[in-house]
Amino acid sequence: MPPASLPPNEAERLAALRSYDVLDTACEASFDDIAKLAVILTGCSIALVSLVDFNRQCFKARLGLDMAETPRDVSFCAHAILQPRELLVVPDATLDPRFRDNPLVREFGLRFYAGAPLVNAEGAALGTLCVIDHGPRLLSETQQEALRYLAGTVMTTLELRRAMNRARKAALTDALTGIANRPALLDALHRAIALQKRQDKPFSLIYLDLDGFKRVNDLHGHATGDQVLRQVATTLTANARASDMPARLGGDEFAVLLVGEDVDAATAADRIRLELEMSMARHGWPVTASVGAVSFRSAPADVEEALAVADELMYGAKFSGKNRVLHRAFAPRMQEPKAA
Repeated sequence: MPPASLPPNEAERLAALRSYDVLDTACEASFDDIAKLAVILTGCSIALVSLVDFNRQCFKARLGLDMAETPRDVSFCAHAILQPRELLVVPDATLDPRFRDNPLVREFGLRFYAGAPLVNAEGAALGTLCVIDHGPRLLSETQQEALRYLAGTVMTTLELRRAMNRARKAALTDALTGIANRPALLDALHRAIALQKRQDKPFSLIYLDLDGFKRVNDLHGHATGDQVLRQVATTLTANARASDMPARLGGDEFAVLLVGEDVDAATAADRIRLELEMSMARHGWPVTASVGAVSFRSAPADVEEALAVADELMYGAKFSGKNRVLHRAFAPRMQEPKAA
């Protein structure tokens, strides 16, 4: 059984598919409802919203089939996306040389297939809305037209989902540096505190304020100042793990949230300070950073307390000579006893 050939725009198609952030995500009611409607309108026993990835097809919705994905080599949908503007109908897979030796046909008894490609505005076929049955059959013109309309509804839902994701990402991204902004850090910090209170998961917070940044702005202008800020973001990102969150809090203040038991906040903070000093020197900018680092082995009361502790250490580093790190492990303050 030869697999389907690749579309001529395969690289662009895969990039488009990934832009929807929908692979390996849980099923959602909006897609499940479309699959149910496809079954009702066609009378078939199986309906899938199938997304054709590099070497597999993933099912964003599935009804009547207990699989989350299959290899692309056996995918009917991989054939359907080769003709993005046409409905692929296979009345009896046992009579079709493309599919008669397919394991899905031989081992699972699939006979009928009809797939409407999911095509975005740029013409990339991401996958299909398909209906499948265990016996040979045909679809009426009305049923075929209904399947096409439902595929369009799937694409509309995907586009709305992508637009919402992009809007949310933009709202949580610093426009100048491209890293997380203050609201994003506050949200992540809130979740880290909640997780520590529930599961005793430690985290650390590194708080940076640039030394000499105002002088660079005054002498070389704001365009150079913007370059400095972007370079800081690049340095923080380069020294962060996938689980860490570098963020710009505003002005020339930055932070990094580190989650996990294996974090040595003092070492991480000093590494960032040194890397930052070297990267600034390479550009000829007399900028360093004063850094406060806190290891939260006990949970702070809230986000405000966590930030206040890190901020206090950062200012301590600045007032004790700049270009240095002050670190401590957090211990909750004891409450004063109430007067009798």
